[in-house]
Amino acid sequence: MKLGNDPRSALVLTRLEQAVLGCFADGLGPAGALLRAQAAQARVVSRSHSGVGFVTRLDIPETLPGVPPEAARRLRAVHAAHPQLREPAEFLVEFKAGRLASIEAFCHAGMWPADDAGFTVGPGSAG
Repeated sequence: MKLGNDPRSALVLTRLEQAVLGCFADGLGPAGALLRAQAAQARVVSRSHSGVGFVTRLDIPETLPGVPPEAARRLRAVHAAHPQLREPAEFLVEFKAGRLASIEAFCHAGMWPADDAGFTVGPGSAG
């Protein structure tokens, strides 16, 4: 990912974002199917890069059911390792009215790697 805001209008979820959302869905138990459905129809509104991470803002169709608040509150950060990082990167999600609103990613040491392909998302790290 490059630094700065991505001005392209047809942004889509990256493979890394899809893997992270899959891990979050795994942490939701039965409500995970709701998050997977939202991720499948998510429209990326914007993606901004800070140098140490990024924030991707999403728009989810109102026709999809929301994730119950009690399920969303149980989620913990997802972590992903990368050969260029000494410590795993951390990912958080934000929900508004049960719908996925954003994905935030950051690393604790160093700069965000230029190539997302090197990330390995840990299974079960969202629960």
